[in-house]
Amino acid sequence: MSDISKEMFDAFAASAKAAADNAVLLNKELLEFGKTRMEIDASTAEAMLGAKSMSDLLTLQRDFMVSAFEAYAEESGKLREMTMDMTNQMVGRISKPLAA
Repeated sequence: MSDISKEMFDAFAASAKAAADNAVLLNKELLEFGKTRMEIDASTAEAMLGAKSMSDLLTLQRDFMVSAFEAYAEESGKLREMTMDMTNQMVGRISKPLAA
């Protein structure tokens, strides 16, 4: 195998490893977010079932919707950053051999 093709092979292997490592991190993040959301959702549902009035119920629902929207917006930003970092790591490993 020539030096260039070995270098390319090594670069693609490093890129694939970076993708796999980052996929593990993304998966952990998604699972943790899902777990947290399930806990909050269940807690909110329980509180709504125990509401003493329609006003209390609507307040709980409004607060839940606001906090859920904020949580999903924050999480999507975090996932976007993690995905961009993963892409930069993958491309960074193959850009040097490709430029050569």
